[in-house]
Amino acid sequence: MIFDDRLETVLRTNVAGKAAARTQLRQLVDLLGVVPVANWNARHAAALQRVEALESQLSDEECAAVLRAAPHRSPMLVYHFAQGGPRTASAAISSARLTDEDWLALIPRLPTQARGFVRHRSDLGEPVRTLLTRHGINDFLLPEPQGSEPKRMNATAHAAARAVLEQQTAVAPEAAPAPPAVPLEPVTARAPEPAEQTPHPLAAIPPASAPEQTDSADSDDGIGAIVRRIEAFRRKRDARDADLQTQGVNAATLRDVSDGIAPRLPFADERDPGRPAPVWVDLRTDADGVAVHAAIDPPGMLVGARVFCADQEAPVHCSTAMAQAFRQRQPVCAGQLHIEGAPVISGHWQADGTPLFAADGGRFTGYLLRLRRPLAAVFASDAPSEPLAAAPQSNEADRMRQLLHELRTPINAIQGFAEMIQSQALGTTPHQYRAMAASIAADAAQILAGFEEVERLVKLESHVLMLEPGEADATAVITRLVDQFTPVLAARNVRLSLNLTGDPLPVAMAADELERASWRVLSVIAASVAPGERLTIALQPDEAQAQLMLSLPAALYRLDDATLFAPDASGTAGSFAASAMLGSGFALRLARAEVSAAGGTLLRDGERLLITLPAVADKAGSAARFKTGQFAAGA
Repeated sequence: MIFDDRLETVLRTNVAGKAAARTQLRQLVDLLGVVPVANWNARHAAALQRVEALESQLSDEECAAVLRAAPHRSPMLVYHFAQGGPRTASAAISSARLTDEDWLALIPRLPTQARGFVRHRSDLGEPVRTLLTRHGINDFLLPEPQGSEPKRMNATAHAAARAVLEQQTAVAPEAAPAPPAVPLEPVTARAPEPAEQTPHPLAAIPPASAPEQTDSADSDDGIGAIVRRIEAFRRKRDARDADLQTQGVNAATLRDVSDGIAPRLPFADERDPGRPAPVWVDLRTDADGVAVHAAIDPPGMLVGARVFCADQEAPVHCSTAMAQAFRQRQPVCAGQLHIEGAPVISGHWQADGTPLFAADGGRFTGYLLRLRRPLAAVFASDAPSEPLAAAPQSNEADRMRQLLHELRTPINAIQGFAEMIQSQALGTTPHQYRAMAASIAADAAQILAGFEEVERLVKLESHVLMLEPGEADATAVITRLVDQFTPVLAARNVRLSLNLTGDPLPVAMAADELERASWRVLSVIAASVAPGERLTIALQPDEAQAQLMLSLPAALYRLDDATLFAPDASGTAGSFAASAMLGSGFALRLARAEVSAAGGTLLRDGERLLITLPAVADKAGSAARFKTGQFAAGA
């Protein structure tokens, strides 16, 4: 059995001086250069760290000199050295012996400067050239002049012939007598057939190219070779243009095509599907509100813009509240920003950020902002208008319900065994295990309740579940829920401002469904409110609907719409809702689905939630029945 410990041996060797560093760098490149990417492990990662340490001891030219003499087949080494100096990156790329598949996977990950070094290779396949063209690298090497390779071969052959001849002439002169001279006829048109004799050492050497115009050929190796290469370059380009014209590309488009031979912007040979528009961008400004850094490619789309300009005619302008926060050096919460520019950044953004102050003296230095795309319109369009619109999602809903059913089976079994242990149905059980079993049973019950909520949301959004029709007094339901939450809020010193109508407000929604949806929203708000905050709850009647408006706590209104309704939104519903383990965002999303199923809407309107409920057709008659108590429990 052979155990290869060469890498460990090299890593155990201490390096003292630049000579030892160059030697060890060469050893590591030789060892790592033959390791396939799929076989890399922790040992090779440690060796790569040693390579990085050795690079810090050597200059860029010294590292490049080592790499030029060390050919390798490792894309990992190419990627690592490409992050270094220009000479090191160029040497690592030129000494690499990679396949086209390796280059195709490696080029998009290389820095821009390193991609430019790849174009100097003469062994690139057409797919690699096409990929480089897409990244803006077009100035490839010109074709090699014809006859350059045979010249090198002939020079090598003649050198070998001289070596053989010198070796054989070094034999003692008395080894064999010289053959007698044979008179030869003058050569006229062609050489005569040679007599049959012992082969001469030069006979096995391939003949050199005809030495026609030796002096002029040597003089043409400069200008003439360049001219021939340019002509070959033009012929190849013309052939490519002819192929494109044959495929039906018109002349106007042909002038815009970038084929990897000549630099023809804007690279229209293959239409780029376009980069995905970012949904958030981190931004940093200076003390004047000018963007100095943007986490977007390229940053120049935002760098230099005045973010806090309130002039509505400016290409980049913000809301009055955001400009006021900048003047007062206050945090920006849910600020509105409009940008006119490139398609990936143009449009409306929501800005959140904090002011920055210098550590020495507290001088104001700027803002650190995060821009997010507002998705209020997206969530507004989520309200289904036609049941047929969600028909294509029925298969996904079926799979989700099937998955929930499969998850319930083991959890039901766990809950059942836990209850048996807790109740000592199988015999006497220590109290410690009974307590653990009770905790497991409670967790299982909470998980099952969460599954029921998820299944309810899936059914509502796929229009499989229709809410039970009915009527309810919205005033009575909301008043009853607020009375239940008031002691909890009072204990946290939360000021509650109510604006509820005293008369019955009939809505076309069953009382149980209205209470369930309202309970979810109120529980999220009550669990997220901070001590000392102020909440406002208003219920206003309208001609065809009723509007319930609830102010969002600071922990929620600083979130964008996507985060507010996401299952992992910050803040949970505490002990108020069964869906607490799924987060407040899930509870709001489920409440929105329930309200939408009843014909209403639940939307975010700035710093408040707006719930719209459909009113009944006969409002006067329903209100009279509610007053006389003909509807039990408000239904």
